[in-house]
Amino acid sequence: MFLACARIKAASTPDSIFSDQPKNHTPYIREFSYVPVPLIASSFIVRACKKDIRGARNNFIPKYESSVDNYIQYAPIVLATGLKLAGVEGRSKWGRYAVSSAFSYAIMAGLVNVAKYTIKEQRPDGSSNNSFPSGHTATAFASAAILHKEYGQTRSPWYSVAGYSIATVTGVMRVMNNRHWASDVLCGAGIGILSVDLGYFLGDIIFKDKQTQHPIREDQCNFIASPNFFNLSIGGGLIAHDTDIAGVDVSLSRMITAQAEMAYFFTKYMGAGIRFSVGSPIVSYDKYSDVMGIYTLTAGVYLQYPVTPRFAIGGKAMVGRLLTSEFQLGDELTVDQKAGFTYGIGANISYAYRNNIAWRLNADYDMNHIRFRSHRHNQDSSQNKALGQLTLSASMSVMF
Repeated sequence: MFLACARIKAASTPDSIFSDQPKNHTPYIREFSYVPVPLIASSFIVRACKKDIRGARNNFIPKYESSVDNYIQYAPIVLATGLKLAGVEGRSKWGRYAVSSAFSYAIMAGLVNVAKYTIKEQRPDGSSNNSFPSGHTATAFASAAILHKEYGQTRSPWYSVAGYSIATVTGVMRVMNNRHWASDVLCGAGIGILSVDLGYFLGDIIFKDKQTQHPIREDQCNFIASPNFFNLSIGGGLIAHDTDIAGVDVSLSRMITAQAEMAYFFTKYMGAGIRFSVGSPIVSYDKYSDVMGIYTLTAGVYLQYPVTPRFAIGGKAMVGRLLTSEFQLGDELTVDQKAGFTYGIGANISYAYRNNIAWRLNADYDMNHIRFRSHRHNQDSSQNKALGQLTLSASMSVMF
């Protein structure tokens, strides 16, 4: 479901600005990331099919309930503050860190609450009319963005991977808990990151070249030095099938997909990786229709060819397991909640536009083997069907 989410960026100015720079030196990080734009834009696109995603959730985990997301939304900022307390130098000293963070959270709270009580969207559980955007997700991504700026940009991209992964889990759990639509989560993620960009920009204006600590890492924005990646994406899928299952004419059509992917390259050309994806195709026959959840975990070989240091083309071959949600259409067709297997191939075009971050366009084709069961004329029968799935998506990747 979720695009979003992990990013690494660095300023283009040299390290010397931190200690020996002249007094009139301008703030060193007057820049904004582009990440909030696709997140917020995609939230309005996903609103058109938000009930499809909720339908898949209701079929697979209708009674899921957990309070973990109430706590992990703060985990990245707790980690960042803990590192400072432990004496690990980050980007800012305590004064600048406190002011920039305070601005960030104040802006985030303002934007979230103005949107909530202006749009007044009903929550999926019907409890209130302040669903859009997700405040928990905005808080989680603001916390992750602060960790990214303080330690991901200066120390290691793994801090950013950890922070944005926790933030993504928070957003996913808001949907699993039936407290938010997927569109609420996407917008909340965008607002969280945007708020930190604004908060740190105001901190730069106030402190200028003072209260800085650890320098930003050198720009290594290329696929030769950093071929490994962690990727979160959202896209559109299509299972264009009209098929007969024991005399029942069934149609499967469009779907929303979300993927999390990581690959490690043994050379600059070849590596191995894993991918977890969630899809929600529409299944219908006669006058009945419902949403089926397809959950897959695959592993395989990844290929990459750096055309230039900043531009690469790649491919992959994957195999793994899938699990479908159980649901019933009318009194004739049932999809069992059982494991199956899947295999597929994919291709991507990537552009590394800033330190340790790349834009990717992905095309994946997967063959999903799903078990259908039908009940007709007082007889039960079941069939395994191989259904091809084409998915197109866009994403941002952390390179490491």
